[in-house]
Amino acid sequence: MAKLPLSGRIVIITRPRPKSGGAAAALRRRGARVVFAPLIKTVPPRSWKALDRAILDLRRYDAVAFTSANAVDFFFLRCQKLLGHKPVSPRILAAVGRATAKAVAAKGWVCSVIPEDARAAGLAKALRVPRGARVLIPRAERGLDTLPRALRAAGARVTVVPAYRTVADTDGHRALRRALALGADAVTFASGSAVILGASVLKISGAAAVAIGPTTAATLRAKGIVPAAVAKHPDPESFAQAVVLALRGRP
Repeated sequence: MAKLPLSGRIVIITRPRPKSGGAAAALRRRGARVVFAPLIKTVPPRSWKALDRAILDLRRYDAVAFTSANAVDFFFLRCQKLLGHKPVSPRILAAVGRATAKAVAAKGWVCSVIPEDARAAGLAKALRVPRGARVLIPRAERGLDTLPRALRAAGARVTVVPAYRTVADTDGHRALRRALALGADAVTFASGSAVILGASVLKISGAAAVAIGPTTAATLRAKGIVPAAVAKHPDPESFAQAVVLALRGRP
């Protein structure tokens, strides 16, 4: 029987565990021992006022764009709290990638815009709305301005509202230190936030850093960490295959 490509390897997942089932399964199928060490966690925004106002005025918007599954979860959680039901979908519904679109579908809405390039820049190119169109973007309290800036430049009237916050997970920081001390082979990063908020513990010279995409890879480099591999697509199989590539030939 052929040896699995990650047999005997310890791979750390720094994404929150509830969002990492697919990646963990893909890594285990390749023989890896998976250790969870989430560097970030999501919590409610400091204030619900802006999101509540947007939900209550949802009919005024021509489009809603989701840039993460977390934004989807918090948006619909708040809809249920305010309205007691799922609101009518806007005419144009966009998601940054397949995973986010799947999260939207689980809530009963269907995305009509899903870019191949699953980044804010890709969504900005794919989401073509008429000048003057009203676009709502529920997102993290602190997020990249790539999408709203591009839409405004195209003449859209954009409203950005905080749906959640991303904060450091101190328990995960301790778990990362322990796993690295035990000789972990690779550390995976699924967002720039994990890199930024985990910067105090990112001393991983003995392990290969693997990024889910070019934006996360750029954030790693900004922190002085050169990614050993970058996933071709932001999905579990591509992510796991990037780990295989990163560890190929390493002792």
